[in-house]
Amino acid sequence: MLYVSLGSVACVDRGTFVEMAWGLARSGVSFLWVVRPGLVGGVPEVPPLPDGFSEEVRNRGKIVSWAPQREVLAHAATAAFWTHCGWNSTLESVCEGVPMLVQPCFAD
Repeated sequence: MLYVSLGSVACVDRGTFVEMAWGLARSGVSFLWVVRPGLVGGVPEVPPLPDGFSEEVRNRGKIVSWAPQREVLAHAATAAFWTHCGWNSTLESVCEGVPMLVQPCFAD
């Protein structure tokens, strides 16, 4: 399972968010994606997912607004972590031995 979380402060533009969504959908891998309020710059609420996304990932993707990150990274089912590469996320992933796909967002 791929765990996807860009932390609690980082944000992306709408185009990047949509590309992330379709990348996950078309990857064929199972995933847990944290989609929180403010993830898309200028959108204070939880951003809407692209049309058709939920149907395409229904059997292998889970979207949540928050997850206990250390517990997710420690779980045996977690194979990789797509992260903004913030200090805490990086340390937690290294400590659990989970490989990272990094997407720096600002000062990361």
